[in-house]
Amino acid sequence: MNICHVVPIYLPGILPGCSKYVHDISITLVTKGHSPTVLTADAINGRGWVDPIFGAYSSVMEESINGVRVRRLKTGWPITASMYLLRKTVGPLLPDSIGHRVSLLSAGPYLSNLEKEVKKEDFEIIHVTAFPFALCRQVWKFCKALKKPFVCTPLIHFEDPNHKNPLLWQTLKDAAAVIACSNYEKEGMIKMGIDPSKIHIIPMGIRPEEWKEADGGRFRRKHRLEGKKVILFAGTKNYHKGAIHLLDAVQNIISEMKNLALVGLGLPTPEWEKKKAGFPQIHLLDLGYVSEEEKRDAFQACDLFVMPSRYDSFGIAYLEAWQFGKPVIGARIGAIPEVIEEGEDGLLVEFGNTDQLASAILSLLKNDDLRKRMGKKGRRKVAERFDWQKNIGRIEEVFEKAKTACH
Repeated sequence: MNICHVVPIYLPGILPGCSKYVHDISITLVTKGHSPTVLTADAINGRGWVDPIFGAYSSVMEESINGVRVRRLKTGWPITASMYLLRKTVGPLLPDSIGHRVSLLSAGPYLSNLEKEVKKEDFEIIHVTAFPFALCRQVWKFCKALKKPFVCTPLIHFEDPNHKNPLLWQTLKDAAAVIACSNYEKEGMIKMGIDPSKIHIIPMGIRPEEWKEADGGRFRRKHRLEGKKVILFAGTKNYHKGAIHLLDAVQNIISEMKNLALVGLGLPTPEWEKKKAGFPQIHLLDLGYVSEEEKRDAFQACDLFVMPSRYDSFGIAYLEAWQFGKPVIGARIGAIPEVIEEGEDGLLVEFGNTDQLASAILSLLKNDDLRKRMGKKGRRKVAERFDWQKNIGRIEEVFEKAKTACH
């Protein structure tokens, strides 16, 4: 099949979950004989969607990456920037009919000439991800006009008000197919009026072969972590991801476990910077964004992965930890209890409960055998259920059915 994926950011940018998802299924589809094309912004960070001075951009407008054709389109930053300012200044005063459009367009990125680009190619499937980006609506509109099969993987965070925009939900109602990552997501979509027959549950996955060259020892030597118990967090460092609670929880236990180090990967936020100012820096390695190679090294180096988030449609980072046999801790909310089998491959805590989180961390760090047992079960689960080479056929089936239904 000639497949078009539309996603907000792609390589050489740092890949968020939705982009890593498209990256992995695109490479796997190539191995199955398909021809995927990724259409994305020339901006390779979110700042570039609204700010041409300090945003980062790629000057290469078309290239092949791992056998996947990548086509970058100019980012219409004036549209996104003006809508963002409008929403921030007078958003609450706007009538809903206008406010919903302003909110959506402020999410960015707006890809210039996207419809024109799609018209050039004989794409059999147009697949877009994820909520709440304006791309979902933009792609839906031209697919409707061109009578192209529209498939969406929304990756919905039902707790996030930005995901409740009715214009986004209209795109799902009109889609040829919708891919949900969990039963929780599917049931939530049905409650919002999406036809159950359109919804296909396909969990997130990883490509284990990408992780074979990881070297945890290299990471520990580089950052002088030898002999320490290492907790890893990877994600946007904000309240909703549980990063702030994790700082509090770790601070509560370092008197009891003095050889502890918290490693934080991902985008820092003002709330994180404020909170970490009072955190003992000897116990914190705050790295921000790192390369994919160093990220994999960090996952292999850690003793425990902790991401007690309330805003995750699945949590691909748990799979990445399990790939190296590391136990995980998540929050008992949303789809996470479907991913983490409590007491078997990880632990669950109530979101925001730092005492529970601290207790869960200590219980695992103090018990080597328990960590190994949970990590081993997690690794087995990835191999059995979350390997894209095994699951890509389900993506192919959804695309094939959507293509057939549109003709």
